[in-house]
Amino acid sequence: MHDPLAEIRRVLVDRYGCHTVLLYGSRAHGTPTVGSDWDVLGVREKGETVREVREIGDAWLDAFIHPEAHFDTLDEGALRFHGAKVLVDARGYASKLLVRVAELERRGPPPLRADEESTLRAWFPKMLERIGRDDVEARYRRAWLLVDALEAWFHLRGKFYRGPKQSFAWLKEHEPAVHAAFERALAPGATQDDLTALVSCVLSG
Repeated sequence: MHDPLAEIRRVLVDRYGCHTVLLYGSRAHGTPTVGSDWDVLGVREKGETVREVREIGDAWLDAFIHPEAHFDTLDEGALRFHGAKVLVDARGYASKLLVRVAELERRGPPPLRADEESTLRAWFPKMLERIGRDDVEARYRRAWLLVDALEAWFHLRGKFYRGPKQSFAWLKEHEPAVHAAFERALAPGATQDDLTALVSCVLSG
């Protein structure tokens, strides 16, 4: 029987010389759906950053291979490795990296600077006005606003943004009214009033 984890180890260790391999995302957390990717991090001593995408059985391997120097400083993108499953830890690097990730999560994000917050709060109303023109640029800006609104909601509240999947799940559990506002604004046929309500929700508080 084909063992996808063995294949993943072989690709990252033998082909790329990784001493550390982590499985993260839904397959690490025990919540995969049909066709969920095998989200994998590989760390090697040196070399360029590489992305390896290939079929593994009936799913896709989506692997990022980084040199150790990539993790000299951690940013919020490293939070996707929180709760990762260690597949290879030849040098003890994986356990140390995961401790640092846990510490990053515990500290939380740095607060927005005053100018960053004021710029963000001015941007959304300006975008709403331009979206109201209803031409091709306005439709592009509509999509732009909808994408940026989710990240902005978290940043304005001093919370890490963890990508759409985890963020929507968190909102559904902890902020159902906010989740409902996003659902309405993202639905086909959403109105300008739905967008305005979402912006109000993002900027409130």
